[in-house]
Amino acid sequence: MLTLILAESSIERIPKAIVNDPSVISDAKRRRKNPEQLILDRSYHHKAINRLSNPEKRGRPDIIHITLLNCLGSPLNVTGRLTTYVHTIEDLIIEVSSRTRIPRNSERFKGILEQLFESHRVPTTGKPLLQLRKSSLKELIRKVSPSYVGALTTQGNYENLTNLGHIIVNQKKPVLIIGGFSKGHFTKETLKLADQTISIFPKGLESWTVASKVIFTYEQALEFNDICNSNP
Repeated sequence: MLTLILAESSIERIPKAIVNDPSVISDAKRRRKNPEQLILDRSYHHKAINRLSNPEKRGRPDIIHITLLNCLGSPLNVTGRLTTYVHTIEDLIIEVSSRTRIPRNSERFKGILEQLFESHRVPTTGKPLLQLRKSSLKELIRKVSPSYVGALTTQGNYENLTNLGHIIVNQKKPVLIIGGFSKGHFTKETLKLADQTISIFPKGLESWTVASKVIFTYEQALEFNDICNSNP
């Protein structure tokens, strides 16, 4: 079972500092919602985001949208061997059920996030597919209790994907941390949680590309192990 954590992800509600910005007010009117209910989105709130601290890690729900589509649609997830979490820059955790089917439309996905931030679960009745709770990344990893934690970052030591597959497939409970933001690097606090920092390419890659590659690598390694075990 592989656990993927999209860490320091660019998902949050509109911060109080920009809640009265014209771009936010205009977006709220367009969507018939209160400004405080909106998910921060650079596509609509670009100038306002640039007034915030650490703007390169703010307002990119599209990154999580596309990455979750890749994760949840993978054979690894369909066969019940992938667990996915989203950790946000505000230290919130989104628990994602493997049964979740993420909408292809980005606006519908934002609507689900807004519902999640309001009610802390989606759907609001029955067995939840998404759950939101306050927790640090450190607390989440402690809860998962992994046998190995790898952080995917350009600041890490290079490891080819085949070797990475062998490393994680031979762990009982491997966790891989992938950045859920477009630019910048993990904080020192996040890097301290990893047993190994790994680079799979000399330049930065999109989060969904990294997720797809490591999932496929793990799937291949599982198949190789199955072949070896069936031919002693």
